[in-house]
Amino acid sequence: MTYNEVCAMNEIQLQLLREFIKVCKQLNLTYYMVHGSLLGAYRYENFFPYDDDIDVAMPRKDYDVFLDKGSSLFTHPFFLQSYKTEEEYPLPFAKLRNSNTAFIQPSMKNFNINQGIYIDIFPIDYYPKSKIRLKWIEIREKLYNIRISARIVYNKKQPLWKKFLRAGSRVICPSWKGAIKKRAKLYESISQSGKVIVTGGKIKERGIPEEWFESGAKLNFSKLIINSPIQYKEYLSCIYGDYEYYNPAAKYMNTDGTVMVTADIVSTTRSYIDFL
Repeated sequence: MTYNEVCAMNEIQLQLLREFIKVCKQLNLTYYMVHGSLLGAYRYENFFPYDDDIDVAMPRKDYDVFLDKGSSLFTHPFFLQSYKTEEEYPLPFAKLRNSNTAFIQPSMKNFNINQGIYIDIFPIDYYPKSKIRLKWIEIREKLYNIRISARIVYNKKQPLWKKFLRAGSRVICPSWKGAIKKRAKLYESISQSGKVIVTGGKIKERGIPEEWFESGAKLNFSKLIINSPIQYKEYLSCIYGDYEYYNPAAKYMNTDGTVMVTADIVSTTRSYIDFL
């Protein structure tokens, strides 16, 4: 995508963020901007140049209320997507989509789901203190991931051993939909531990201090006031290292000034339905 095309998509995502914040305020729920979106808010008070998404996270109790009550508060073209609203949605976190647009990813072609432009909404769960319990969760998570990935379309030819693993996972975990639900709830029962995980997020977000979030801090983002982790510098340092100079888009940039995105088809003016 060109820079102008990314900016056009960002405008759709900004509209989704406004709707998300409006519903959070209506339901009195807490959220935090995270990942590259937070880095953009800190460095530019806007999207990081060429960033192709917005990421927010919510404490589990707020996230669950958001999923249960939020769906009825969004009207077309906005659609709150999770395993609760679409049976074939395979991810352990939610998305808010614009149904009048398209962001069709090759890996999702086998799923009967909404594929409009989106923002990601992650739950923040407690991370277990017990190493034994953590290892048991990690084993189940890998099993569920293998089972769920059996229906994902891969661009590259997969090794034979991975095909055997996926075939075997069907025997161990026959229900594909059951695997989705179980993976989404893996950390739900963990009691307060002082450490948290952004479920479905980055590897470095596993076991980070709960105190980094708390009530949050206010930052500017494209003329919006957004909530961020209260210790957002510590968070950014954990995720990106030298966040003052890190460029999350660098590895996706082409020599002609365009950027690679994870979708084959992107449209800000036509619905994903037109392309199916």
